[in-house]
Amino acid sequence: MEHLLAQLRNPVIPKIIGEGAKEKGSVGLGLLLSQVFSGLFLLAFIIAFFYLITGAMHWITSGGDKTKLEEARNRIIHSIVGIIIVASSFAIISLVGQFIGLDLENLPIPTIGK
Repeated sequence: MEHLLAQLRNPVIPKIIGEGAKEKGSVGLGLLLSQVFSGLFLLAFIIAFFYLITGAMHWITSGGDKTKLEEARNRIIHSIVGIIIVASSFAIISLVGQFIGLDLENLPIPTIGK
């Protein structure tokens, strides 16, 4: 039964994660973590951009009302600050990775040898 479960493969997961011996496990885990972090940065950027678009829509539909204009302006400012924070954090992480020699695309995770 144990060998049968070991042969199951998920076609969505990259081959390096789903296949290979124990030596490739750390490479696969590093690849998975780097993909998760990249996805989180992308998701944060998309959310901030969506917030910017909704702020613009609130600005257009405010009809000259001072409180609605103020809310729309605050929403736009907050979304721009969010985009700047996401972009700068990605740039800082990339620069630190380059300075210390860490490949963030294929995050190496050490394993305990026998």
